Amino acid sequence: MNSRRLASVLGVVLWCIPLSGLCAPLDQAYERVRDTFAQKAPLAPNPPVLNGDWQPAPFDPAPYTFTVEEVRANWNQFMRGLRLPYPSADYLRARYQRFPDLYRDLRYQDDDWEQHSRNVLEVWQAFFRGDFRQARDLGRRYGGYARVPAVVAQIVYATYLAPTHEQKQQLLQEAINDMAWFGETMVVLPGDQALEADYCMMRLGFGYAVARLAEDESVPATLQRNYAAMVINAATEMLAVEPEHPLALSLSAAFEANVLRRVGKTAGKFALAADSEDAIAPFEMALRQQNDLAIVRYEYANSLLYTFQEEALSRALAQLQVAAQLPAGFSMEWLDRAYARKRLKEVLAWRDSGVSFKRFDRKRRKYMLKENVNLYAVTLPPFLLE
Repeated sequence: MNSRRLASVLGVVLWCIPLSGLCAPLDQAYERVRDTFAQKAPLAPNPPVLNGDWQPAPFDPAPYTFTVEEVRANWNQFMRGLRLPYPSADYLRARYQRFPDLYRDLRYQDDDWEQHSRNVLEVWQAFFRGDFRQARDLGRRYGGYARVPAVVAQIVYATYLAPTHEQKQQLLQEAINDMAWFGETMVVLPGDQALEADYCMMRLGFGYAVARLAEDESVPATLQRNYAAMVINAATEMLAVEPEHPLALSLSAAFEANVLRRVGKTAGKFALAADSEDAIAPFEMALRQQNDLAIVRYEYANSLLYTFQEEALSRALAQLQVAAQLPAGFSMEWLDRAYARKRLKEVLAWRDSGVSFKRFDRKRRKYMLKENVNLYAVTLPPFLLE
């Protein structure tokens, strides 16, 4: 066989090996990543609820209205909890070139990366000042990476400002669908260090939205829709890549505590492997990383109460009291603090009522579902037991 023929045969062999042997594991890895965004029995959309009016943020936007230069200069401070990457021109160019489907989602498909960066930052500006509907709509209109702050805006609005429980749940389900689309369009393997922040970003958005949707669902619904696995897997995947991520630590612990809250320690341990230590210890780690996030502190307080009830009252109050006094650098931090203040009033009223925490918690959830009211909304009064 001459050298040219040998080279030709070797070329065919080398071409075939990746397809049948080497590429198959890689394809399987990508498929496993896509599967992490799979859902079981998601809530059916209710268009009138989804398309309803949004309530304005209950604060003056002026202190949180930033120029693009101010956003750039303060990005690391703003993102010390979320830890999302800054959407620079170079950052976006690299992602749009690597993920063609993400690029094709853009409204303006050109290579003006600086303008694409300004478009994304415009959405973040709307989010930071608390114009959540504008951020959601503008991000969808620009498409591509601008969808990230759009989804964050929708999750924050659904949690803290949606007046009804149904609207909160519907908006969260839509945000989960959006994050699933993003995760399937921009498939990132956990070992890809260049995209580590992106990997964590998609799991945080997906897992947090599911956790917010699931926290007041019934136990059968939680099991049927696989919410527990979705949240715990997202948090575990994040922590495997970034073990000191403060919100990933909080997400993992808070969901463990919510399981214990609903089914008790014994059933939680055997049915869902939930453990009281796992519901508390990660918060201490998160606070060592970042001690000025109101959301971490009020989630810690809730987890203490869900896990240890009356025994943890003083510790929970201490966390809420700190959270209620923390400064707010932008809209989400203002709302985090506002909810901490609202929750503090609820816990103090429960303490003074003399009833058990379990009874208080059951009555609160029953009222929320019966009256279709979102008790996490900071514009609505707290649930008080007298």
